[in-house]
Amino acid sequence: MSISYNLDVRCYEILEYLLYRDEYITVQQIAEEKEISKRSAYYDIRKISEWMETQGIAPLEIERKKGILIDEQKKGLIRTRLREISPKLPYIFSPVERKKIIICSILQRNRNLHIDDFMELCQVSRNTIINDIKEATKEISKYQLLLTYENGEGYHITGDLVRKRSIYFLYFNSIADFYKKRILPLDAPDKVQQILDKLKDIEDALDTQYVAGTLYSIAVFFSTIENRTDIVEFTENEKLEIMHSIEYEIVSKQFTDFEESEQLYLALHLLGSRTQNISVNFRNEESGQEYQRLSKILVKAFSRLAGIEFTREEELVEAIAAHLKTSLYRYRYGIQLGNPLLHDIKNEYGDLFEVSSRACKDLESEIGVPIPEGEIAYITLHFGAFINSGQQKKRKLRVLVVCPNGLSTANMLCGEIHTLVPNAHAVDIISMKNYHKEHNYNVVISTIAIPEEKNLILVHPILTDNDRILILKKCMRIENRNSADISFIAGLAAKYMTQDNLRKFKTELTDYFSNTAIKTYVKKGNQHKGICQMLEEPFIRIVEEKMGWVEAVRMSGEKLINDGYILPSYLESIVDKTRQYGPYMFITDSVFLAHSDIEDGSKHLGISFTIFKQPVLFHTLDGQERKAKIILTLCAEDQVTHIRMLNDIMTIFEVPENAEKIWKLKSAKGIRNTICKIVQEET
Repeated sequence: MSISYNLDVRCYEILEYLLYRDEYITVQQIAEEKEISKRSAYYDIRKISEWMETQGIAPLEIERKKGILIDEQKKGLIRTRLREISPKLPYIFSPVERKKIIICSILQRNRNLHIDDFMELCQVSRNTIINDIKEATKEISKYQLLLTYENGEGYHITGDLVRKRSIYFLYFNSIADFYKKRILPLDAPDKVQQILDKLKDIEDALDTQYVAGTLYSIAVFFSTIENRTDIVEFTENEKLEIMHSIEYEIVSKQFTDFEESEQLYLALHLLGSRTQNISVNFRNEESGQEYQRLSKILVKAFSRLAGIEFTREEELVEAIAAHLKTSLYRYRYGIQLGNPLLHDIKNEYGDLFEVSSRACKDLESEIGVPIPEGEIAYITLHFGAFINSGQQKKRKLRVLVVCPNGLSTANMLCGEIHTLVPNAHAVDIISMKNYHKEHNYNVVISTIAIPEEKNLILVHPILTDNDRILILKKCMRIENRNSADISFIAGLAAKYMTQDNLRKFKTELTDYFSNTAIKTYVKKGNQHKGICQMLEEPFIRIVEEKMGWVEAVRMSGEKLINDGYILPSYLESIVDKTRQYGPYMFITDSVFLAHSDIEDGSKHLGISFTIFKQPVLFHTLDGQERKAKIILTLCAEDQVTHIRMLNDIMTIFEVPENAEKIWKLKSAKGIRNTICKIVQEET
């Protein structure tokens, strides 16, 4: 007798997570994976074990100091039983999820909706739903939209149509899985499937690939389009521009039952959702040059803010220009894809995201519209993929990355894998539809499950520390099997033990070498130091006398030279660049951030902070005067570890009053304490 109802959605996902791991997983790792407490993780494991026992499968075992490991035979039995489970498992929605469900249901609206409808959808009480509706009202008010109720008509959202559709796609993308898994009902599932099939035909016809989940979201939205009377209005020029695209040509043939306005709007979604370059006949040479110009502005802004010189700058400019070709259309027409990776990107690459956000301010000034956080997150992935990408070493392993979330995500994954596994001979990217189980790769890393793949490592689109450790373990086992050190040691041991014991000894030796490397990685950590961890009082100096800018730059970095952080050539490079390009290193009217390339003589991550009571005079190339009251000298050992400290510096001095407050202080201790207080308050 089956009692599969004991297995709720979270338990199902935990079990699926364990099925794609070939090493021990601790309860703590499960808790971190599902963002729950350790106690909740133990409770879910108990429920999973109870379910397994009812299916005639031995329960999960938690080995002391190791965790849980499911053997291959048991995995096969579990997969068979999971296929028999009804896809509609019980699920408890969070308050944020309920708010999004309410908003999207009203905007999709194929019938009148009342409180009872929301209670049934979200499976909560009337009072809870009333509070959720209040929160939803506050949320959409940020977008100048209004949630109202009319007797007999139910709930409506009123306001600008483009904003309404933008917020729909923004929120629906994050709850789409509930509909795919049938946790939430679709009003017209057959219609959704028909539209989705047509959209996939368009994807094939264009030989392109859309951002994961986009086509499904579009299909659900357009499945009830006939119930809406409001339409998006386009100018004649806008119509002509869209109608000249291959996307519109195919849409108008596939969706003959749509009004012209909706055909145009659908074509725009397809134009704005592609992960590759859009069709050349839609972009003339002049507009292509414009995207290149904007991309260069963005890359230069990032380089200036992060103190990074990209070794493959032209390639990066091309990649971002290709991204802007589609994303600028999204900004212009209010098409909001949403970014399901936003939270993970901000969490795992917070420092890079902050620098990218600041760099995007330059782009915003050029295009005249704000850039949403979701788009900044995608741009962050582009920058992250090209940092350290020029480092090459001798490689052995072959790694395949299967990623449906777009090229920027896949490139970011590849960049991390090169760093984690420098001996990888090749790290190649393909889409899921191009994957074949017959391949010559040692390891396959994917963001989606591939049941037939034996060497699969299932990871998040944005790698967590647990993901990184799993990759390290798998790759190091493969790499160490043929390690010269292990072979030599095993050869020495061969004359002292039987073949069976020798095989076990070699396996344990491989694990030992792999775990040692992993411990080194974990110990090294992924946390970069901020200014409060790096700036020590001996590196803070207050100068009373008047001096020229060259002498001031040299004095500001003197302590870094004496303590071995930089060579004298590093400061001379700063002086030479300032002479050649002018004082471009000013980050505010009175703060000069002195820095140069690592190759110019930087040895370690460090910073010095010098206050000049008599401001230091600089001259621009056109003869204008600029005066520095504070000179910071920043040096780095790679392209990444200094970024958090750089963000702290930007955070401190983006408030003009802070520079003046610090400049007036009279002791190194007071300066340091004030800096740390500002950083803590702002973050």
